[in-house]
Amino acid sequence: MRDVILRFLSQIPAPVWFALGVFALWCLHGPLDDLVAIARGRIPTPSDLRKAGKTKEWKKASAEHVPVVSGSRASMASDPHARLLAPSFPNALCNDNPVNVLEVASVEDTRKMLEDSWGIMNRADLVTRIYRLLCGDHSKGYAALRSRCADPEWVERVLEDLDKTVDKSTMDVEMCWRIHRFLNNDRGIQDVEFAAWDLMRAAMLTRSGFALGWLSEDEAWDTLALINHALQMHYSSWDEAWEAYRLGRWLWAAEGPEEEAADDMHDRARGAYLLGKRGLWKSLPWDAPIPESRFLLLDAVAATGRLQVLSVSNWRKASAWERELDAQARWRTPLAMGGKPIVH
Repeated sequence: MRDVILRFLSQIPAPVWFALGVFALWCLHGPLDDLVAIARGRIPTPSDLRKAGKTKEWKKASAEHVPVVSGSRASMASDPHARLLAPSFPNALCNDNPVNVLEVASVEDTRKMLEDSWGIMNRADLVTRIYRLLCGDHSKGYAALRSRCADPEWVERVLEDLDKTVDKSTMDVEMCWRIHRFLNNDRGIQDVEFAAWDLMRAAMLTRSGFALGWLSEDEAWDTLALINHALQMHYSSWDEAWEAYRLGRWLWAAEGPEEEAADDMHDRARGAYLLGKRGLWKSLPWDAPIPESRFLLLDAVAATGRLQVLSVSNWRKASAWERELDAQARWRTPLAMGGKPIVH
């Protein structure tokens, strides 16, 4: 039998053998590619993206977001500092920053990012910007725009005015995109609570401030505790918070289809590293106890004279988080209602 098989195989033409070899390599390409990705700490290409011919795009996005961990991944589960840093993970993945320590990969790159993207040049700028994010800097604006979009007359008037603008600015174009997204309820944007978009970026700025020496270590951890507390007041899970952050960023970007597709791939890769099978957030319980904040950030902002308090009408319609933050601000603002919380 053995001789018969060998005689049969010897009669197969070389071109056929070559074709069979190519076919075998093609069949093994996916599994081998996945093994290489895993060995390099990346996530294999999802089957839907492979079928859609998006393997190259996924490889690029995946490679740009590989987590950098100081020490072992296993130790993060019991590390209280890793839990406090968790809201900063999305940004850390984009900048090769270690996810579980306060330090950043490049202090100079961080300084440039703060200057160019945020206009932050010093400690006063930094603490004020973090405070404004905690107060809902962008999220309140998006919620207000969503409410205005419920008024057909307002929408018609604004879109007509924008259409008449000859030299449209980037802000004009972005406003048009945002209005249409609300009108069409794209991605369920009508029901999104946008706070995570502000709070997770506040965590990033907190880390950046420590890296540049504008926040002490005590202030940084205390502010991260405050941010985690705020997130827990707004959301019930990492999945919910991530979805809110992702959609907040999508609304902020407000770009055309091509750019939107690239951003979606970018965030899908980040989401996979955060919430995938071995995601960073999977080992960090959402409802883990968080140290009680001393609101040291508000002390720093008070020193700049930039604390703000809610009016009586705004206090009445404020969320529980907004009221808590406002009460702490009032104790630090001597001229605001005698420095005491409003009592109703």
